[in-house]
Amino acid sequence: MSWVITGSEKTPVDPQFGSVSLLLHGNGANGSTTITDSSPTPKTVTAVGNAQISTTQSKFGGASIAFDGTGDYLDIGSNSAFGYGLNNFTIEFWVYRNASAVLQVLLDHRVGTSVRVAPTIYISSNSVYYYTDGNNRIMGGTLASTQWVHVALSRSGSSTRLFLDGVQTGSTYSDTNNYIDSPVRVGGANDGSSVASINGYIDDLRITKGIARYTSNFTPPTAPFPDI
Repeated sequence: MSWVITGSEKTPVDPQFGSVSLLLHGNGANGSTTITDSSPTPKTVTAVGNAQISTTQSKFGGASIAFDGTGDYLDIGSNSAFGYGLNNFTIEFWVYRNASAVLQVLLDHRVGTSVRVAPTIYISSNSVYYYTDGNNRIMGGTLASTQWVHVALSRSGSSTRLFLDGVQTGSTYSDTNNYIDSPVRVGGANDGSSVASINGYIDDLRITKGIARYTSNFTPPTAPFPDI
């Protein structure tokens, strides 16, 4: 992270901000269904069900995006910014689960059930999985409930890695998939399954196209992602 000095203040700067495809801070008034994308090319974010801003829990900024586990999710339409091709990318966010469940989808890039070559991050019996190409490709560690956990998926070249709180979990996946333009669903599955929604909160979600931000263990962010 870099800094811009304005007078006596320092403003954090992300050197890769121009490559950010989606940036959801989850800030706003309690109960609001307006979810703002702070990326350089803002996308329309549609809150479905009871998905909304909540001040009950937050990692940064005093609010986050709440999901009640019964069909709530965010929809962001298909966009070239989400077509990673054969190139690098990073998907990361903070998640707070109110309780464990058999199946909870955190982020789904699939188009219904027809497109299987699409990054999907989900929880099954408290373990985190990376699903793509019709199979579970990475099985990660346990994602604890009732606490904030940083989740990151990063592809560098042909190596895709999953991190929990900055520690790589599961094996590195030899990833040669060509990821086409696709929609993003946050907090629920994109295959019509309402039982896979999470019961909890997501904060500071960022997708970066063309950049592998993490290739080894790292210290999770200690402040909100910069808007510049």
